[in-house]
Amino acid sequence: MVSIAAREMTKTQLIARAREISSEAGVLDGLHAYFDMSFSRLYRTCELFDLFDLTLGDVLEIGPFYGYLPFFLRPNATSYTVLEGNDPAAYPLQPLYQRHDIQMRFIDFFDLFGPVAGASHALPIPDAQYDTVLCWETMEHFNFNPVKFVRELHRVLKPGGKVYITVPNKASFPALVALLFGRGEQRLIDSCYTYENYESNGKKCFYGFHWREYSHVEMARLFALAGFKINACGTFTAFQGHANLSFGRHLLRALSRSLARVLPRYGTNVYLVAEKPLSAP
Repeated sequence: MVSIAAREMTKTQLIARAREISSEAGVLDGLHAYFDMSFSRLYRTCELFDLFDLTLGDVLEIGPFYGYLPFFLRPNATSYTVLEGNDPAAYPLQPLYQRHDIQMRFIDFFDLFGPVAGASHALPIPDAQYDTVLCWETMEHFNFNPVKFVRELHRVLKPGGKVYITVPNKASFPALVALLFGRGEQRLIDSCYTYENYESNGKKCFYGFHWREYSHVEMARLFALAGFKINACGTFTAFQGHANLSFGRHLLRALSRSLARVLPRYGTNVYLVAEKPLSAP
């Protein structure tokens, strides 16, 4: 069993390594803020899945953005491929991936899987290529029917391969409180206007919105119907790292943690581990 001191040292090392990467990419005073806010959730998820201790084989990670996990997990993998949305925000990481023997491919998930003429509904990847697929807090950004995407994850996995998925929990206690009291409703609509003319890869399109979040029951059902064996599915509670939280926000987070311990359904995030069976049923 790893001691608390050892875990904290690991956190310290990862934070330091992330700063080195972001400095090398030239985003330390900009997009690196995404990592700073997300680190506690990313680290908690790695612990939950034991990813730091697993041999991952051939890995496909979808949409890591500035989470830096490919750099952290590359030593555990035979090969590592990243699929990222074709957005200029992610371009500074491309040369770093190349230097660390990580393949990076820009693709447009909206064009591949959305209701557009000529959509292939397929990933540009041959069958049975990967042992491990990671997709963390990415599926909520899809504004299309997710079934074809999930079927594609099944197709590109080797028999016995696993997917590790996380998404925000639409049934979380903070989400229910926000819905009940109307917290943030105007801000959500305002953000649509803010990014009305945002351009990405020659299109007026912003990939940062959460179009569809899931409960853990929905996530398990979504993958089970696509032929996966569900090894684990549930919720955990972790928050974005914000400085100077108000008393009300501190109280809401404390209540969220307490409630999730008693009623796990209301945790902030959904996690899923699913496996492609060795043979078809």
